[in-house]
Amino acid sequence: MSTAEGEEASGSFDSPTGITFNRFGGGGIMDLLAALLRELDAVLVVPGGPTAIRRKEDRENLPAAVKDEWPVVVARTGAEIDRAIRDS
Repeated sequence: MSTAEGEEASGSFDSPTGITFNRFGGGGIMDLLAALLRELDAVLVVPGGPTAIRRKEDRENLPAAVKDEWPVVVARTGAEIDRAIRDS
């Protein structure tokens, strides 16, 4: 995935329900990631970091292992996702 500004990220499908992104960063990539999460109605799980959800009520749908192990934060935009990762 790449932006018009030349920011890039690599990704792969891990299973029918999992996508892994590597080497991502930059405001444009984070905005694309936020848009992808919206389109898929998905959450972002950062290993060793936060789990980003779009709505507070989404927390109840997370597996106990996810919500008990790492912080869960509401992050709807690329900037909010970036801030959640940096603050963890």
